[in-house]
Parts: sequence; structure tokens; C-alpha cells
Amino acid sequence: MLKPLANPSLVSESDRCKYADDSMALTAWLDENGKYIAFELIFDLTMDEHALRRLGTKPGRYFRLDEGENRPGRHGKQTYEKEKSLLPRSRLEDFQDRSADLPYDLACYVRETLLQLLEPNI
Repeated sequence: MLKPLANPSLVSESDRCKYADDSMALTAWLDENGKYIAFELIFDLTMDEHALRRLGTKPGRYFRLDEGENRPGRHGKQTYEKEKSLLPRSRLEDFQDRSADLPYDLACYVRETLLQLLEPNI
């Protein structure tokens, strides 16, 4: 089950919130009105990591994180493959199983994005 994490950074709790469990991590960013404006959801932590990212009203993007060449300002597995991956239905099911403790509007925002990116006919 995704649980809130403490925020040890300079970014305030009103700007960003983090949730994680043993295999999934979710970071969400909020605007000055407390509305969710972006998120990153990482599946299969420390194994074959895949991420789902969405910024504002732009469509989400699902891809495999790569240990290749680092991007400037990023550490380790923050690089990503250029090819977009198809999102399997199991990712939606996995998120739904773990999202019971998330704020309702955040869970809906992430779920909506997952539904938009589902692999066809699966």
C-alpha cells in the first residue's frame, strides 16, 4: 500500500508529496491552490523500473527507466529510454490495489492517466 513519505528537501510539503511502498513510488506536484499538476509513478523499484509521468494537461508517458548515460542534474536511474512503452493493464490493477490510502483526487488523476495509456485490446 502506498504510504506518505517525509519530505527532507527544500521543496515544501505544499508543493510536492511523495508516497511509496516496497515496489512502487509516487511523487506528485501541486500548484499554489493545492491542485495536482504533475506526477511521476515508478513501478518495480530497484528491478526493471518503469515510470509513468504526466505534466499538467499534456498526455502521460510510460517508459522504461534506463541505467544508461545520465542526464545533466540527474542521478542514476533517472535516465530513460527514448521509446515510449505500451502500458499493460496489470499496471492499472497494481496501482488500484495500492492506492487506497492516497488522497482521492490524486488517485483519480493517476488512474485517469493510466486508463488513457492502456495497451489496446488487453
